Amino acid sequence: MFYLQNKLKEYGNISVGIVGSGIMGTSLFTLLSQNENFYPIIFSSRNKVTLNNAIKSANIDEKEFAFTDDFEEAKNLIKEKKYIATTNNLIAASLVDCIVDCTGDTETGTKLSLAAIENGVDIVSLNVEMDATVGPILKVMADEKGIIYSGTKGDEPGAIVEIYEFAKNCGFDVLVLGKGKNNELNNYATPESLKKAAEKKGINPRMLTSFVDGTNTMIELNAVCNALGFVPDIRGCHFIETSPKNIAKDYKLKKDGGILNSYGVVDFATGIAPGVFAVVKAKSDIIDEEMKYLSMGPGPNYEIYRPYHLTSIETIISIIKAVVLRDASIAPKGEPFAETVAVAKRDIKKGERLDSIGGEMIFGTLEKKSDQIEGNHVPIGIVTEGSFAKRDIKKGKLVTYEDLSLNETSEIVKLRKKQDKYFKK
Repeated sequence: MFYLQNKLKEYGNISVGIVGSGIMGTSLFTLLSQNENFYPIIFSSRNKVTLNNAIKSANIDEKEFAFTDDFEEAKNLIKEKKYIATTNNLIAASLVDCIVDCTGDTETGTKLSLAAIENGVDIVSLNVEMDATVGPILKVMADEKGIIYSGTKGDEPGAIVEIYEFAKNCGFDVLVLGKGKNNELNNYATPESLKKAAEKKGINPRMLTSFVDGTNTMIELNAVCNALGFVPDIRGCHFIETSPKNIAKDYKLKKDGGILNSYGVVDFATGIAPGVFAVVKAKSDIIDEEMKYLSMGPGPNYEIYRPYHLTSIETIISIIKAVVLRDASIAPKGEPFAETVAVAKRDIKKGERLDSIGGEMIFGTLEKKSDQIEGNHVPIGIVTEGSFAKRDIKKGKLVTYEDLSLNETSEIVKLRKKQDKYFKK
């Protein structure tokens, strides 16, 4: 009992750097500052206003904080046991046991991860957008340096992997993995069309757009695919309506009256948010009979459903696993199995500069890695500031490398090239 807590007490204090002062970073900083054995020593954000507001919301005396962007000064402040507020993200990737990326920005996340690997700092990332794009090569690089590269518990990918591990440890075959969708699906939603809804929810319109247009869901399922070797059954997934008690019935093979071409797939559905699920099958008749006895359904397939995910509240567990147990909560298992590729939301003219995730020009859809290679499709995570169209792109078209000129100075673009080259070996 209490294995994690006991191991943490044996280990001692964990120093943590948090980057990003949005709701996830702010809640994590508050949580860690209230827990024994955690020292969230560095809190970084490019936005001083939100950073100051986040610090105030944690109810920490301002005298305990010092602001600096200077590396040497930061080291001295740590010796004085001061909390450090900074806009220099690289400080957070250098002077701690573990960095937690709460930015959601692919370029920023890549720079942070590379710096952390260089400095021997363990990584726990809530930046699934980056992970789906260059996570496989970052995992390779982290392994070479003997550090942990991990996603987080609490976000849907980590919660899905937790259910998968549970099912496999219980001896089940895992057939389907997935999640509920929290809001409507409109691939062609834009920040402008969602401006009022975003204001009402108190979130950035681009963030809400990435949820509504499906990109966020595709990226989350992409991370699951790369961690477990699953794939989407069809491009973009089926996206069905179901309920917690009907998941196994609704996700069957076509030959059994269902919708699936094969098992070993991911999908998402309405009617079960904010939960995650696995469809499993017993390997023996005796276990199948016991599942029926336990009122788990008529079989032969059964749903295991978790009705919640607690995002950054659960990240504290991932930090302990990474630093103390040297284990990832979720991480790529090797080469990519799927890709989230860009699709044009509207007609794009030659010479137009593209925006990125959560914008008004492109959304992401999930496909098998083999399909991405065959179509030469562009992963949405590398469409960064400075990318522009080399030719006209029609609305609804999968964007190809021939269509775009990417920003070759971008760190994530450069790292993605390294990843593609590495896994071609």
